[in-house]
Amino acid sequence: MFCFIAVVLLAIIPSTLGLAALLELTKRGSTPSVSKIQNGLGPKLCAGGSIYFPSSPEFADLTERWSTATEGDILVVVVAVCEKDVATAVKFANFVNLPFLATNRGHGTTLTLNKIKHGVLIKLQNFNSIDIAEDSKSALLGGGVYVDQVLEKLAEKNKVASLIADNILELDVITADGSKIKVSKSSNPDLYWGMRGAGHNFGIVTKFRHRIFDYPRGQDTYYVTYIFSEDKLEILFTRLNKLLNNGQLPRDATSYVLYTFNPDINPKPVIIFQFTYFGIADEAQPYLKPFIDLSPLSASNGTTPFPKLHRILGTSVTDALCAAGKTMVTIPVGLESYNVETNRKVYKLFTEMVTQAPDLRGSFIQFEGYPLQGMKAVDPFTTAYAHRDDNILVSYTMAYPPSAANDAVAAKYGRRGRQLFIDGEAPRLHNAYPNYAYGDETLQQLYGYEPWRLQRLRKLKRKWDPKGRFNFYNPIV
Repeated sequence: MFCFIAVVLLAIIPSTLGLAALLELTKRGSTPSVSKIQNGLGPKLCAGGSIYFPSSPEFADLTERWSTATEGDILVVVVAVCEKDVATAVKFANFVNLPFLATNRGHGTTLTLNKIKHGVLIKLQNFNSIDIAEDSKSALLGGGVYVDQVLEKLAEKNKVASLIADNILELDVITADGSKIKVSKSSNPDLYWGMRGAGHNFGIVTKFRHRIFDYPRGQDTYYVTYIFSEDKLEILFTRLNKLLNNGQLPRDATSYVLYTFNPDINPKPVIIFQFTYFGIADEAQPYLKPFIDLSPLSASNGTTPFPKLHRILGTSVTDALCAAGKTMVTIPVGLESYNVETNRKVYKLFTEMVTQAPDLRGSFIQFEGYPLQGMKAVDPFTTAYAHRDDNILVSYTMAYPPSAANDAVAAKYGRRGRQLFIDGEAPRLHNAYPNYAYGDETLQQLYGYEPWRLQRLRKLKRKWDPKGRFNFYNPIV
């Protein structure tokens, strides 16, 4: 339930920058000066495009990420207003041998982001166009859009988006050498396969066409939030297994569970269960009765248009969960079903953590369950996404004030929690959702255990990014 971000990039060489100046910029061991970057890059930007350096008052805000643990080392920020700006920045970075990273709202938490040193950060928030096709079957989305924007715009036409990777029809992609290409079933089909599941390894998307759908029965969505004490843990997860039904959660429903600590509610960590349903309350009651019967500590419910649901559940970009400025670390595990004994062990570990490490009391463990019928109907050979047999997405999420000591404590507990989940799934292998990755996972855990899958991905990497320019987000190396 984290915020959606798509990133974009494209580039051309600044033709009026003299050869002597370029050679001077690329002397071995040298870093381009502020004036040389400004003079070499600035004149080539579109009107309104801008460059910021660490001395700029805006620099701190522009480089701030959701997690302070993944801000990397940024030398200069380019705020692009047109594709040409992004193009110029990338080829300039390539020519002067500086790494680059494109970003929108900066919600990725993988520790591999810290590998960027003296980097060019290209901000893409101006690429936020949303154009619905005349036939209302697709929308052309800018690479800088995020979920709140998309939901609200599509709702004006009574439309909604679904799984991103499985519904991409076409992409405009900027490759590692700065070339702009079209990617679809008929244009660069090999890359079309790779972009849907591992695209951050191959290029940056400036815009993409995405299939959209009618709301199944209108936009009204019924939601409930139940808070349980830990003594209900075993029976709660037993009933959740029945509800999720091995990936067959009702198509109109979603299930979201949290372990979290809130002393205003209970002196021990509590279990929050949220359930949403496209439809009216009466239709949702048969699914909810087994949980109402458990006598939650508190219960709330209501009905809202779907685009407003994120705000009510506290997951919109304006909510505290999505606010920047703190350290956030996520460690994911994909599950087939809930192992009730494991969930008790993880609860005990979480309780130990928030008791012995007060700085980590803002942390939580989230369990996401979605209707997966559509995702599982897709042939797994047709995209690079490998984890279609996962039914539940778990993330051990640490939130705390930045410090090296807290980093060490968070890593210890997060890894222990992850191992408990892995052991509880044995002999099933560990799958890690790439968008939530911690940064220490193996390629197999991120991109699949089938030998052919990694062979194909490595072949694409050699073809489209032979110099490893896109190696800062869970790279295929």
